[in-house]
Amino acid sequence: MKPNDAFYDLPETDDAAPPTVRSMRFGRARILVADDDAEMRTVVADTLETDGYRVRVASSGRAFLDALMSTDGGQHAMDGVDLVLLDNRMPGMTGLEALRRFRQAERGTPAILMTAYPGPQVEAEAASLDATVLSKPFTRGDLGRLVAAKLVGRASAPW
Repeated sequence: MKPNDAFYDLPETDDAAPPTVRSMRFGRARILVADDDAEMRTVVADTLETDGYRVRVASSGRAFLDALMSTDGGQHAMDGVDLVLLDNRMPGMTGLEALRRFRQAERGTPAILMTAYPGPQVEAEAASLDATVLSKPFTRGDLGRLVAAKLVGRASAPW
């Protein structure tokens, strides 16, 4: 290992999968996924973990906000998340409402809103909250590309 190699802090792997853009540039990105559908939450989390990200999950809009406000390892609240990914239709609090509350305290964290019901109103509201809409159904590849683009600041239009 060369002296500068330690900067990247990449996990050792025995597969041929290339590291993600975010992990090469900034270390392993931390993503919070909120979806009330356990199967979708698992698929999204597994996909992102396979891509090299650290993932936390929440089962509702309220649990999403609680996870953001909790501290992890002595960090300040919200210091531990590099990207948030929320389903829009969740009982109790929609993804848009949870994102709106999150944005009152934190504007800079990239956000993705997943929805099976995209439309001009949802897309406009998501855009006003600096979130990109990812329409369901989507492929694992679509998810991976959008997450990487958001982490390097290049995605804003609906996917």
